[in-house]
Amino acid sequence: MSNPTRLLALATLTAAALFTGCVKQVETITPPPPPAPAPEPFSTAATVAPTQGPNVAGIPAAAIAAAERAKARVEVAATHTADNGTLYNQAKTFFAEKKYPEALRALDSIQAELMTPAQDKAVATLRTQIAQAQTPTR
Repeated sequence: MSNPTRLLALATLTAAALFTGCVKQVETITPPPPPAPAPEPFSTAATVAPTQGPNVAGIPAAAIAAAERAKARVEVAATHTADNGTLYNQAKTFFAEKKYPEALRALDSIQAELMTPAQDKAVATLRTQIAQAQTPTR
C-alpha cells in the first residue's frame, strides 16, 4: 500500500472510531413496581408457612428435628393469629352494637405477644374508639 492509501484507510478508521464513540446509548428507565397493598391486620395469609417436606438426602437428623419444631411453632402462631383475628372481629362487632365491656373483654383476650405492629396498632385504635365512646359528652 502506498502512503496516501494508508492515510486514507487510517483516516477512515479514525473517523469511524470517533463516530461510534460519539453516539450516545439511550438508556431505558423502568419505573419501580408499585408497592404491594397492605394486608389486613389479622389476615392469616402472611402467617401461614409454606409446607415442604425435607426431601434432601444427607440432612442431619438434628436439622430435620429443628425444622419440624420451627414449623410447629409457626403453625401454633398461625392458629393463635387466626384466634386473635376472630377476637378482634368480635370486639369490632361488640363496639358496633355499643357493647363496650364485651368489646374490651374480647380485646383483653388477644395474645399481644403474637401480634404484628399493624395488628397492635389496630387493637390500640379500637381501644381508643371504645374509650371515647364510653366517655360521656358534655
